Amino acid sequence: MDPLLPPMAMAREANGRRKKPHAVVIPYPMQGHVIPAAHLSLRLAARGFAVTFVNTESVHQRTADALGVDPRSYDVFAGARCADVRYELVSDGFPLGFDRSLNHDQFMEGLLHVIPAHMEELLRRVVVDPASTCLVVDTFFVWPATVARKLGVPYVSF
Repeated sequence: MDPLLPPMAMAREANGRRKKPHAVVIPYPMQGHVIPAAHLSLRLAARGFAVTFVNTESVHQRTADALGVDPRSYDVFAGARCADVRYELVSDGFPLGFDRSLNHDQFMEGLLHVIPAHMEELLRRVVVDPASTCLVVDTFFVWPATVARKLGVPYVSF
Protein backbone atom coordinates (compact mmCIF):
# COMPACT_ATOMS: atom_id res chain seq x y z
CA MET A 1 0.00 0.00 0.00
CA ASP A 2 1.35 3.40 -1.01
CA PRO A 3 1.72 5.51 2.18
CA LEU A 4 1.42 8.73 0.15
CA LEU A 5 -2.09 7.96 -1.10
CA PRO A 6 -5.05 8.67 1.18
CA PRO A 7 -7.06 5.63 2.36
CA MET A 8 -10.01 6.51 0.10
CA ALA A 9 -7.70 6.29 -2.91
CA MET A 10 -7.07 2.65 -2.04
CA ALA A 11 -10.60 1.52 -2.94
CA ARG A 12 -10.46 -1.34 -5.42
CA GLU A 13 -12.56 -2.36 -8.38
CA ALA A 14 -13.98 -5.89 -8.56
CA ASN A 15 -11.00 -6.99 -10.70
CA GLY A 16 -8.55 -5.84 -8.00
CA ARG A 17 -7.32 -2.69 -9.76
CA ARG A 18 -7.16 0.50 -7.79
CA LYS A 19 -10.16 2.79 -8.31
CA LYS A 20 -9.57 6.37 -9.30
CA PRO A 21 -10.28 8.64 -6.32
CA HIS A 22 -13.23 11.00 -6.80
CA ALA A 23 -13.30 14.53 -5.37
CA VAL A 24 -16.52 16.54 -5.38
CA VAL A 25 -15.48 20.21 -5.25
CA ILE A 26 -18.08 22.71 -4.05
CA PRO A 27 -17.14 26.42 -3.94
CA TYR A 28 -19.08 29.15 -2.22
CA PRO A 29 -21.28 30.74 -4.91
CA MET A 30 -19.30 33.92 -5.41
CA GLN A 31 -16.78 34.42 -8.20
CA GLY A 32 -13.83 35.00 -5.86
CA HIS A 33 -14.42 31.52 -4.43
CA VAL A 34 -15.31 29.75 -7.68
CA ILE A 35 -12.08 30.57 -9.51
CA PRO A 36 -9.67 29.09 -6.90
CA ALA A 37 -11.91 26.01 -6.58
CA ALA A 38 -11.82 25.56 -10.37
CA HIS A 39 -8.01 25.77 -10.29
CA LEU A 40 -7.90 23.22 -7.46
CA SER A 41 -10.19 20.92 -9.48
CA LEU A 42 -7.82 21.02 -12.44
CA ARG A 43 -4.83 20.30 -10.17
CA LEU A 44 -6.63 17.32 -8.59
CA ALA A 45 -7.56 15.98 -12.04
CA ALA A 46 -3.94 16.35 -13.18
CA ARG A 47 -2.93 14.18 -10.22
CA GLY A 48 -5.27 11.33 -11.07
CA PHE A 49 -8.56 12.28 -9.45
CA ALA A 50 -11.92 12.16 -11.15
CA VAL A 51 -13.46 15.50 -10.15
CA THR A 52 -17.04 16.66 -10.01
CA PHE A 53 -17.15 20.46 -9.83
CA VAL A 54 -20.44 21.85 -8.52
CA ASN A 55 -21.41 25.40 -9.47
CA THR A 56 -24.66 27.20 -8.78
CA GLU A 57 -26.97 27.96 -11.67
CA SER A 58 -26.81 31.69 -10.89
CA VAL A 59 -22.98 31.92 -10.97
CA HIS A 60 -22.98 29.78 -14.11
CA GLN A 61 -25.52 32.10 -15.76
CA ARG A 62 -23.59 35.26 -14.82
CA THR A 63 -20.32 33.76 -16.08
CA ALA A 64 -21.86 32.67 -19.39
CA ASP A 65 -23.50 36.09 -19.82
CA ALA A 66 -20.18 37.85 -19.16
CA LEU A 67 -18.50 35.68 -21.79
CA GLY A 68 -21.36 36.10 -24.26
CA VAL A 69 -21.98 32.36 -24.56
CA ASP A 70 -25.11 30.25 -24.30
CA PRO A 71 -25.42 29.06 -20.67
CA ARG A 72 -27.16 25.86 -21.82
CA SER A 73 -24.02 24.63 -23.59
CA TYR A 74 -21.30 26.37 -21.56
CA ASP A 75 -18.93 24.15 -19.55
CA VAL A 76 -16.17 25.89 -17.61
CA PHE A 77 -13.85 22.91 -18.09
CA ALA A 78 -14.61 22.11 -21.75
CA GLY A 79 -11.23 23.43 -22.94
CA ALA A 80 -9.14 21.77 -20.24
CA ARG A 81 -6.54 19.36 -21.56
CA CYS A 82 -6.60 15.83 -20.16
CA ALA A 83 -8.82 16.80 -17.25
CA ASP A 84 -11.30 14.32 -15.81
CA VAL A 85 -13.63 17.06 -14.50
CA ARG A 86 -17.39 16.79 -14.68
CA TYR A 87 -19.38 20.00 -14.34
CA GLU A 88 -22.63 19.98 -12.36
CA LEU A 89 -25.09 22.75 -11.63
CA VAL A 90 -27.28 23.13 -8.56
CA SER A 91 -29.88 25.69 -7.56
CA ASP A 92 -29.05 28.05 -4.70
CA GLY A 93 -32.76 28.15 -3.94
CA PHE A 94 -33.49 31.44 -5.68
CA PRO A 95 -34.72 32.13 -9.22
CA LEU A 96 -32.08 33.27 -11.71
CA GLY A 97 -33.64 36.76 -11.85
CA PHE A 98 -33.35 37.25 -8.08
CA ASP A 99 -30.86 40.04 -7.34
CA ARG A 100 -28.51 38.49 -4.82
CA SER A 101 -26.60 41.76 -4.33
CA LEU A 102 -29.64 43.87 -3.50
CA ASN A 103 -31.09 41.13 -1.28
CA HIS A 104 -27.86 40.13 0.45
CA ASP A 105 -29.38 39.18 3.81
CA GLN A 106 -32.06 37.02 2.21
CA PHE A 107 -29.45 35.40 -0.04
CA MET A 108 -27.17 34.62 2.93
CA GLU A 109 -30.12 33.14 4.81
CA GLY A 110 -30.84 30.93 1.79
CA LEU A 111 -27.23 29.76 1.64
CA LEU A 112 -27.47 28.78 5.28
CA HIS A 113 -30.86 27.06 5.22
CA VAL A 114 -31.87 26.24 1.62
CA ILE A 115 -28.79 25.26 -0.38
CA PRO A 116 -27.83 22.33 1.88
CA ALA A 117 -30.92 20.39 0.75
CA HIS A 118 -30.16 21.09 -2.91
CA MET A 119 -26.54 20.02 -2.40
CA GLU A 120 -27.51 16.85 -0.58
CA GLU A 121 -29.87 15.87 -3.41
CA LEU A 122 -27.13 16.43 -5.99
CA LEU A 123 -24.51 14.62 -3.88
CA ARG A 124 -26.76 11.58 -3.48
CA ARG A 125 -26.70 11.36 -7.28
CA VAL A 126 -22.95 11.96 -7.90
CA VAL A 127 -21.45 10.05 -4.96
CA VAL A 128 -21.76 6.53 -6.36
CA ASP A 129 -18.87 5.01 -4.41
CA PRO A 130 -18.36 6.49 -0.93
CA ALA A 131 -15.17 4.43 -0.46
CA SER A 132 -13.37 6.34 -3.20
CA THR A 133 -15.05 9.76 -2.85
CA CYS A 134 -14.34 12.83 -0.75
CA LEU A 135 -15.97 16.24 -0.61
CA VAL A 136 -13.85 19.38 -0.95
CA VAL A 137 -16.15 22.13 0.25
CA ASP A 138 -15.64 25.86 0.71
CA THR A 139 -14.91 26.77 4.33
CA PHE A 140 -17.71 29.36 4.31
CA PHE A 141 -20.38 26.64 4.20
CA VAL A 142 -21.61 25.24 7.53
CA TRP A 143 -23.42 22.10 6.32
CA PRO A 144 -20.70 19.80 4.90
CA ALA A 145 -20.00 17.74 8.03
CA THR A 146 -23.66 16.77 8.36
CA VAL A 147 -24.08 15.85 4.70
CA ALA A 148 -20.71 14.04 4.54
CA ARG A 149 -21.69 11.96 7.58
CA LYS A 150 -25.03 11.04 5.97
CA LEU A 151 -23.27 9.94 2.78
CA GLY A 152 -20.42 8.17 4.57
CA VAL A 153 -17.68 10.20 2.89
CA PRO A 154 -14.84 12.31 4.25
CA TYR A 155 -14.73 16.01 3.53
CA VAL A 156 -12.05 18.66 3.41
CA SER A 157 -12.67 22.32 4.16
CA PHE A 158 -11.10 24.53 1.46
